[in-house]
Amino acid sequence: MDIEALKDKLGDETFAKLKAHVDDLTGQRDAARNESINKRKALQTENETLKAFKSKALEKLGVDSDEDLDALPDAKGQADAAKQFEAKLKKAERERDEAKAAAEAVTGQLRGSRQKAVIADALGKHEFVARDVVEAFVAPRLVWEGEEIMFKADDGKLVAVADGVAGLAKSRPELLKPTGTGGAGARAGGNAGGGGSSKGDLGGDRGARTAAIAARFPDLAAG
Repeated sequence: MDIEALKDKLGDETFAKLKAHVDDLTGQRDAARNESINKRKALQTENETLKAFKSKALEKLGVDSDEDLDALPDAKGQADAAKQFEAKLKKAERERDEAKAAAEAVTGQLRGSRQKAVIADALGKHEFVARDVVEAFVAPRLVWEGEEIMFKADDGKLVAVADGVAGLAKSRPELLKPTGTGGAGARAGGNAGGGGSSKGDLGGDRGARTAAIAARFPDLAAG
């Protein structure tokens, strides 16, 4: 996704912060990816060395398999060699898992930033009464299709996020701010006469707006 398309919608200051954050996450992801690749190569080399060591050890002991090795009488030297081999193998596996987890964490952060940017772009095209509540409704419906972010509609179909938000605004005009007498927003109540705050009883902090929207539109809050 080219976040440059969001510059005009977000404004220079907000866009600069978003771009800096995305660039930082991208750098972290690339660094983690390169580190993961290098570690996997090192682990592969080490595993091949360990396999060669194991093969040579079995040959020296005059056995052909692990079963034959288990059948040999216990000896201190054999026990120490087995412990060292197991310790090296566990270390290699641990480092591989840590590198993989680090790469996945960075990828998750980058995806989260992209989702927020896509939601902000889609919601910015409409004047919602309680934008944060609508955002909370939209976010769980986002689905990743490869590198594409889609919106899951009520019928289960995947559509563009902007189209999904536009559909919500069209089907629930009472969620929009008043646009004048008889307008979509006027049907939301509280401001039908055009007086007072455009938010009506949905003003105040986020908690107050969430409670108000939940009381007025329980199906949206539950979604």
